[in-house]
Amino acid sequence: MTTALIGQRGVTTPRAFVAVVCKNGMQALAGQAARGGHAVQHFADWAQMQASEIGCWDLVLTDEEMAQGLPAGLTIPAVLVRDGDTGSTPPAAARCLATLSANAAEGALGALLELAVELQQVQRRCRELEALAGALQSGTALVGNSPVMRRLHGSLSRAADSDAAVLIEGSPGAGKTLAARIVHCKSRRGAQPPVVVDAATLDAECFATLLQDAANTTLIVENIERMPATGQAALVRHLKERSTGRGARAPRLIATSAVHLPEHVARGAFREDLYYRLHTFPVLVPSLRERTEDIVPIATAVLATAGQPGARQPSALTPAAVALLESMAWPGNVAQLEAIVRRAAALAGGAAIDREHLLAPAVQATAPVGEAPSQHHGQRNHDEPQLTEESIRPFETEEQELLSRALRATKGNVRRAAQLLGIGRATLYRKIQQYRLRLQ
Repeated sequence: MTTALIGQRGVTTPRAFVAVVCKNGMQALAGQAARGGHAVQHFADWAQMQASEIGCWDLVLTDEEMAQGLPAGLTIPAVLVRDGDTGSTPPAAARCLATLSANAAEGALGALLELAVELQQVQRRCRELEALAGALQSGTALVGNSPVMRRLHGSLSRAADSDAAVLIEGSPGAGKTLAARIVHCKSRRGAQPPVVVDAATLDAECFATLLQDAANTTLIVENIERMPATGQAALVRHLKERSTGRGARAPRLIATSAVHLPEHVARGAFREDLYYRLHTFPVLVPSLRERTEDIVPIATAVLATAGQPGARQPSALTPAAVALLESMAWPGNVAQLEAIVRRAAALAGGAAIDREHLLAPAVQATAPVGEAPSQHHGQRNHDEPQLTEESIRPFETEEQELLSRALRATKGNVRRAAQLLGIGRATLYRKIQQYRLRLQ
């Protein structure tokens, strides 16, 4: 997945979870926080707070009496609110974020809550990045256990053990950049952060500077087919130097491409010598339609990061939702699946995700295989005759007819037909042989 392990903000406004630990008082502060949309809960002592179901407090408000028993292992920012404006500073204040009078606390509470929300989001982001780093290191960031994915993981591991240039090809949204990061993290250079750049910005001058910035690490060049001619020439020189051992500190190169580079070479848009030097270690990331058995595991992984702290998480995908997901064409691959599942999770509001959540108007552009998208942008066509069991044909018959239409529409162009169908060329060639289809 491209970002499945990195959570995104939901549709709700971020709020802080505030614990008020005191025996009496602070009603004004608690009411002020609640009116701001934050979650507030009172506790008579620290034991009650630590035993509560909510374990993700962002801010604690306490008084002088309760501050004396402040737990030693408490890592949550605590603010000591005093009754008076004068007097000596109590010893417990040293362990608190701030010591404020009641009047000062009322004036500063809004800013404190904003900081608490910001800290909450930063901490969550750090946890997600740690999880992503671990998944990249182990290779599990690309979710899936289908045969093609097992072969892909094997290829990525072999690429990580080598220091040769790697060319990662695949359809848009399939996870090429994630695959490149896995190769880097599992390689001997994995302790250093990689340098990621879009090839369209790399002319000869920029490329020379970039080689210095990426020394001793991995340079990931995305969309290599967009690289200007001057940049291609500089890259060829760099790869020649590395092959002769003169570029010992030079970065290891990983390039990604969403097109069939030999066609660009044939048109003169891409250097032939550069293609062959990049093709030393080719890796193909399969499209989502080539591994339909991975769709539900990917969707489940996305759901695990779709919610916000304190919000209800979607419980599951209904059988109807699973059937719809597995029948869709997915031209945008994993990136499209992730976007649709995240939107469906927001629409479901904590309930199980069903078919109607996936078929919301914003995702209507992607229709199930063999089914035309509605002309009313998400509204069902009530004129459509009701389906009966007699109208359902065997899957192989439907598949054969769909493949034949694609080949006729493209006049036998297998590459273009595979793109339209959202499957790999190897898969389409196999189906052509299986069904003995004609290319013209």
